[in-house]
Amino acid sequence: MFILKLTVIVAISGFFISCQNKTVLLLTKKWECVQVENIFPPNTKFQSPQDSANSIQLQTLLQSLNWTFKTNMRYECAIGSRVTVKGKYELMEDDKLIVCTPESKNNINSYSIKVLTENELVLRSLTDNSNLVLHFKPY
Repeated sequence: MFILKLTVIVAISGFFISCQNKTVLLLTKKWECVQVENIFPPNTKFQSPQDSANSIQLQTLLQSLNWTFKTNMRYECAIGSRVTVKGKYELMEDDKLIVCTPESKNNINSYSIKVLTENELVLRSLTDNSNLVLHFKPY
C-alpha cells in the first residue's frame, strides 16, 4: 500500500512539473548580461563627448547586471552579488512579452523576448522610446 501511494505521489509530481510553462522552465535560472545594444534612443543624430562617456558608463553598468527568474514568477536583479531590485514577472502575448514589476512598483518594465533557449536570452526593451537590447547567458 505504501509503495502504491508513493508511486501515485511521484506520478502526480511528474505531471505538475511537465505541465509547467516551457518558457518559465527555460527562463528559470540566473542570467548575466553579456552584451548591450542601442543604448541611445532611435533618431538620436548627434552625440556629444559627454553623451559618449555616459553611454560607456551605462553600458558597463548594464553589463554588470544579472537577473534571476524563479518558477514562482518572482525575479531579482543584482549588480554582482548585491540584489538591487526584487519583484514579480508576468509572461504575456503567447510568452513573447515579459513584464517586470518591482516590489516598489515605481516603474514597470516590459521586454519583448527575442531569443530564449537553455543558453541564451535576448530581451528588447519596450519602455518609452527605447530600442535597448540586452543579451544574457546563464551565470
